[in-house]
Formats: sequence, structure tokens, C-alpha cells
Amino acid sequence: MSTNEISIGIDVGGTHTDLCAVQGASIVRAKALTTHDDYSVGIFNALGNVAKLIDIPVEELLSKHCRAFVNGNTIVTNALTELKGAKVGVLVTGGFSDILRVGRGARMNVRDDHLQRNLPRLVPQEFVAEIDERIDRDGDIIVAMDHLQVEKEVRRLVTLGAECIAVCFLWSTANGKHEQEAEEIIKRVAPDVFVTRSVAVASVFREFERWQTAILNCYVQPPVKGFVETVAKGLRSQGYERALEFFNGLGGVLTEEVVKQVPIQLYSSGPAGGAVGSAALARRYGLDEVLCGDMGGTSFDSILIHRQQPKVVQRCTIGRFETALSLLDIDSIGAGGGSIIHLDARGIPQVGPQSAGSMPGPVCSGRGGTEPTVTDCMAVMGFIDPDNYLGGQYELDIEAAKNALEKKVGNALGWDATRTAAGAYALVVANMANALRELSVSRGRDPRKCTFIAYGGALPVFSASMCQKLGITDLIIPGQSSAFSAYGLLEADYIRRESATIGWLVGSEDGYGHMIATRDRLEGLVRKDLQEAGFGDKEMQITFGGDFRYVGQLAEMYMPMGKDEVATELGVAIRPQFDRAYEEEFGPGTAWTESELMLVNYVVTGVGVREKPDIQPMKTEAVDLAGATLSTRRLYLPDANEWAQTPIYDAFKLTPGAEFDGPGIIDCRDTTIYIPRHAKARRDEFNNFRVSIRAD
Repeated sequence: MSTNEISIGIDVGGTHTDLCAVQGASIVRAKALTTHDDYSVGIFNALGNVAKLIDIPVEELLSKHCRAFVNGNTIVTNALTELKGAKVGVLVTGGFSDILRVGRGARMNVRDDHLQRNLPRLVPQEFVAEIDERIDRDGDIIVAMDHLQVEKEVRRLVTLGAECIAVCFLWSTANGKHEQEAEEIIKRVAPDVFVTRSVAVASVFREFERWQTAILNCYVQPPVKGFVETVAKGLRSQGYERALEFFNGLGGVLTEEVVKQVPIQLYSSGPAGGAVGSAALARRYGLDEVLCGDMGGTSFDSILIHRQQPKVVQRCTIGRFETALSLLDIDSIGAGGGSIIHLDARGIPQVGPQSAGSMPGPVCSGRGGTEPTVTDCMAVMGFIDPDNYLGGQYELDIEAAKNALEKKVGNALGWDATRTAAGAYALVVANMANALRELSVSRGRDPRKCTFIAYGGALPVFSASMCQKLGITDLIIPGQSSAFSAYGLLEADYIRRESATIGWLVGSEDGYGHMIATRDRLEGLVRKDLQEAGFGDKEMQITFGGDFRYVGQLAEMYMPMGKDEVATELGVAIRPQFDRAYEEEFGPGTAWTESELMLVNYVVTGVGVREKPDIQPMKTEAVDLAGATLSTRRLYLPDANEWAQTPIYDAFKLTPGAEFDGPGIIDCRDTTIYIPRHAKARRDEFNNFRVSIRAD
């Protein structure tokens, strides 16, 4: 690999920290265990591993050759999952403090009342301060804010131990004057306290979601700030002088400064990297309907790519928390290589959602784990070479895995370790197939007409079996599948999204001028941000859209539109466009043609185009499989329910043009690809594995 102008993407997952280093068409990947006590340790371990592969010291790599360093991580996800964040104080409009407690109602969408749980309280009631102030929906000040009261309450909150303060006032989306004044007072009274104005993180209506977003932004700020500063300090000490960039859940890159102010945007940044990488593959292959999945150590994440773009969801829910954030529409279930195999209270086998993580990890890893995992099952069935796990970094204890499977699960069912492992394999395949079926069918897509892109360290061993269960015949496993989310970080652009609530009836003169002024203001904000991030006008792409709904509905649907479409004849051309888009999403005849159409929120998105990997098609030619065969190994084939001697192929010797019929194993050193009997694998011109699956 040439060492000139190397781009590095690092994805910090729950079990492994993955790294991709790209220079032109050359890609090198490396892994290290994620170190949850200090994530930066795992990052620098991965850097050390890739530096060995390209044979230059880490300091030289970062100081002389690294063009870009982009990080995706699980810092925000972990903080919210574990409920380990800052002590947050909140200033709210007088008389409305209970909105934070009541929200949209405590009931969950489950039938079993025993599973109903109250929304976790991030902010104790004594940390909520009511402020005398009031602005109405038109932005008029009804009650002026009491500045002395704000100062008094801020001092009280700081005395209680508040580390961050969220300012949450009604209708700040119509007039942010009071929130701005409150922030100025906080910074004067308590300059070391981090402040978030609700309108600064979510400038759209629905106060509960907006306030919740501001609170969550405060809640995760200390762990994110500590992570960012630690990583930045470590990189600077090694000679890296360029901008440190972070990936967000919308599928774009953010600067270090933006992340420190809006850390909540890092939520789901790791899975979003894989989605962006899959969209790039869809464009490369000319695919319009794609399902993609990422199975690492702790979860299985999936997303639908429609017309080569990942779907964005508005007002996404983070765990139990409803927010005003717009993120890529990624579904997640607890099925990963580290997911624990166990019996539930009824004695029925289950996989996950609990995970052994990186420490102690699977039983076979020998790091003190006692609960059998999916990785233990694959080792027992012979899919993983115990002497070459992660390229020989670790030696696996197969007997320990067998004993754990029988002791924890098999003995109660009268099964030996092999049958228990095969049962777990079938359960994992069924769970992931169900997740993909729900993802696609619920959005009006037939999974049988989709191509499936499978990546992550654990998924390639399950993907072909899962495709057969769903009737999918076209499977792509990227050549860098084990670190594909890290690769996807390098396919992303810088993205800035601004929105504002306007509530304009399409075709009406009333509010038309305000709508146009809002559009121009949002565009100005986006362009300014892109300029500050270092992008010139030629590197900017500005797109316009809006959240629309029929009058009488509660939920909006986003639709892109041209900048001047709303300026032509009061936007009359928008109505038929929306009716068509609505019926495409929800089915023929669902458009409410008798109702007026409202543009609820205007949205402007700016893209700063970044340099991306230069992946060119390679020459393909026939390959002698004898030269690419490492050995044969006795495997338990789950689709045939029998042990069989199976060829093991070296992924690095299967050059473009190589192909074979299953069953077979492709050993990639850091992941295992299983090609069952009903499938045929071919390495294509982009160095990816294209698998054709015969339907039953």
C-alpha cells in the first residue's frame, strides 16, 4: 500500500474497534478489542495494528501520510443505554415542568402489562426550575422573562450539582429571544456549565420532543467531551495536525467543534457508517432496492436503501426517549457474535439481547467468560479456526465452549453441544430474517426483489442462510465486510441540516412571505456553516424539502422539492407531487385529496462534498481453486444438519473472477463467510463477493 494521502476511518463498536485505511483503490483493515474504560486505548491499538500491516510507525502514519481521520462510535448510545450521563438542570416555562414527566404518556406498545415501564427520569424534579416567561405561537412576548428569577434558579441548580443546563421554553421556535437571554445569564453566573437551548438543537414545534432532545444533548455532553478531547490529544501527540472529524447518525461528517456543542448527533453513528457505505455500493452496482445488515459483537442493525439513498426518519425514538432528531432509519435487535445463548423463564432457548461484549467476551476466548455466546456456537460447529481467530491474535478453547453450551442450555433440553449450537444458529437466522422482513414489508418493499448487503464481523456466516429464508437471491458481501462500517465513514460527506416550523397552507397567500423568508434564512445558515467548515461554493450542494401533512393529520412526511417550487404560483405544483409520494409510501388510494396540504416544517440540507475512495473495477480472470484452498475442515452444516468435510478457501487468494459452488468457507482471517450448498460465490471486479442463492 502506498503511504501517500491515506484516509482512516475508525468505528468503535461494542466488542471490536474496526479501522479501514484507504489510499486510492488500496484498502487495509485492522481490528482491536474495544476498551470501554477508555475508548481511546482501543483506537490506538487498532492504529498500531494497521501500522504494522503497512510497515510504518504510527507517528509517521499520522504526521506525514494521514489525509483524513473520521471516527464513528457508540459513546452516546452507551451513555443512554446505561443511563450514565451528566447531572442536568432544566429551565422551563412556568407551569409546564410536568411535561417532562408526563411526556406522550408512559404506556409502551406492548400487550403484557407486566412489561410496562415508566420512562426513565434523566432529570430529578428538584433539578427542574420554572421560569416566569411566556411567548405565544406567533412569537409575541406575552410575559417578559424574569431575569433575576433566572439568575436565582441557576445558582440553585449549580448548588445542587448540575453540570449542564437545558433551556426549554414554549414556542421558542417562533421567537428564541427568551432562551437566548437565559443562556447569556447562565454563562455569566456559571461560566463552566454547559448550556443547550432547545431551539438550537431542534428548531421545530412539539415542545416535549424538542425539550427532550435538549436534555439528552446535555446528558451525554461530559462523556462525549471527554472522549473527543482524549482522542484529539492522543492524535496530536502523535503528530496528526489536520481536522479531526466525527460521524453522525444522519450519515454525515461533523467537525470536532460541532460535536462538542451538539454531541447527541453522534447517536447511532457506527451503524450509519455501514448504511452510507451500502448506499455507495448501490450506486456502484446500479441497484435501486437494497437491504443491508451489520452484525458485530452486540447487535444486528439493518436499513433499507431505496433509490440508492438510505431512508431518514423524522422525530426518531432513542431507546424510550422520543426526540426531534432526524436520523437514518436503522432498526436494531440484540443479535451479535457476543450475544448470550440462554434459557428464558419458560425454559425456551433465546439469543440475546444480553451480550458478553469484549470483556469477558465469549467463553472460548479464555478471558473469563462463563456464558455461551453466538461465537462459541460457531467455534463448536467448526466455522471458526481455533488457531487463526482474528488472524491468529487469539487461540480459542473449543472444549470450554462445548462445556458452557451443554451446562447452560443443552443439558436442560437433552441436547449435546453440537445440537445446541445448531439450534442457536437457526434461531439467530430466524430472528434476523424476521427483522429484515418487518423492515422491508412495513415500508412497502418486497424483500425477494431486494439485494442484500451483509457486513460486520459476524454476519457473513449467517447471511446466505438468512437470504434463503427470505427468498433473496442476490447477496453482496463486501471485501472489507468485517470493517465495512469504518470504510463507510470515508464515503460520507459533511452534512448540515437546518429546519424551522412554519405551518403554511400550500397555495395560501397568508404566511407565504414568512415561508420564503424562512427558506432563505435556513439556506444562509447552512451555507455559513459549510463555509466555516472549509468548503467553497463549488463544493456545496444545497437541497430543499419539507415535512408535509394533510390538514387533520397528526404526522408529517418528508418530501424533497426544488428551491423555487414553492415560489411558483404559491406552490400549486407541490400538491400533486405530494399526493404521488404519499401513495408510493402508503399505497394506492391513500392520498387525502379532499384535504388541504400544510407545509409544517421547511428543511434545508447542505452537503460539503469530501474526497472519497477511488474504487475502480479490476480485471477478472479464472482462478485455480486448488491454489486458493487452505485445507478442508470438518464442519457441522446447519442447512443439512450433518457433519461434512468442507473446503476452506483463502480470501486473499480468491482474486476477482474466482468462483465456486457451496458448501465452502472463505477464511478472511477477521471474519468467516459461509457459502451453503444452495449458493454460488464469485469474487467480482470490485473485489466483493457476489453470492447467487438458489430459491427452494
